[in-house]
Formats: sequence, structure tokens, C-alpha cells
Amino acid sequence: MKRELVYLALGDSLTAGKGAPPENSFVQQYIRLTETSLGMTVKVSNAGRSGATTEQILQVIRKDGKVREAAERSAVITLTAGGNDLIQAAKKFYFNHDHRLLMSALRQYQRNMGHILDEIQRLKSGSGMYAVRVLGLYNPLPEFEEAVFWVNKFNEHLRSFQSGCIQIVNVYDDFLGKEDDYLSDDRFHPNAEGYRVIAERVHSAGFDPIEPAADV
Repeated sequence: MKRELVYLALGDSLTAGKGAPPENSFVQQYIRLTETSLGMTVKVSNAGRSGATTEQILQVIRKDGKVREAAERSAVITLTAGGNDLIQAAKKFYFNHDHRLLMSALRQYQRNMGHILDEIQRLKSGSGMYAVRVLGLYNPLPEFEEAVFWVNKFNEHLRSFQSGCIQIVNVYDDFLGKEDDYLSDDRFHPNAEGYRVIAERVHSAGFDPIEPAADV
């Protein structure tokens, strides 16, 4: 019987798999890569919620008992968050061009991401080795200078959270110039190929610090 790896996928529509058939979602493609490389069966709890902002994801990890239990049990946790924070602020900015809206969204994003990761670390306290992989943002609208600036700002702040078991996974460069290949018909969410790229990026980050325990 294969050994089992418990995995929590937490986040927004990228974790939910919007834009591609279920079997080609980021989570399912990541599971297949992980099972192949580690020779283990992956048991996943998918807590992806389409449209969720970082504030809503924070409330999930704080208040949803099933998600909290899954976090406590999981050796691997992936997190996709922040895209909806930026999109909502950008929609408001479109009408009044007030940059304070985007700056406020950036500050809120940074606070919420810090709280989400703190909450995960509290839930994992004393539970042994675990790996957290947080996806950075790609830019579906590279033709707009404002989008380039603010997506990079969000990613810059996200990188400040990298430490220990928490690794930030950059997918920005992978999508740049390949939007037609990697985005679905809605031009925002990845298609199956886009999710393949994301899954491969997360998988290439490895499983440190849990990897040494995989042979136990």
C-alpha cells in the first residue's frame, strides 16, 4: 500500500480550478506530479472558493472547522490569494482614477496575507514538518501599464513572507507574453495549459522541509 500525503489547497478561484476541466485544474495536476515524484498517494482537501478575497480566505482559515482540521493534518498547504483584492480595487479605480484605492488594497492584502500565514503556523505548531507554497500573481492584462505596476507591487510585498517552510512561487514571468496560450476564454483565469505551468512551478519548489521524511 502506498504511503499517504495529506494536502490542503486553500485559496480563490485558482485553487477552485475555474477556467479548466476539473481534472486539469492546478490542484489536480499538482497532485499527479506529487504522487509520481514522491511515490505516495495524496489525500486533498480543496478549500478553493471562486471570487474569494484575502479577507474572505482569512475568515475561512480562522472559522471553518473542517479547513482548520485539514490544515492541522496536512503536510503540504498551497495558497492562492490576492487576485480578487486587486481586481476589485482596479474596477473602482477605473471609474475615478484614485490611486489611493489601489494602495489601500495593497496594504489590506499585505495585512491579510500575514494573518493567513500566521494562522497556518499556529495551527501547525507542534505538528512536525510541513511545507507551505504561496502563489504569486500573474498579469492577465500586460498591455496596461497600471496593471503591470500593481501586480508587481503585490508580488513584491508577497516575497517578504518567504521564510522557513513558506516558499513564494513566482509564475509572473511564465505567463508574460503567453497570455493567449495560458488564459481561458474569460481572459483572466488559466486554461488547462496555464494550470499545468502553475502546477509545475509549485512542484519544482520541492517539498522541503518534509521531503527527508518521505522515505520514513
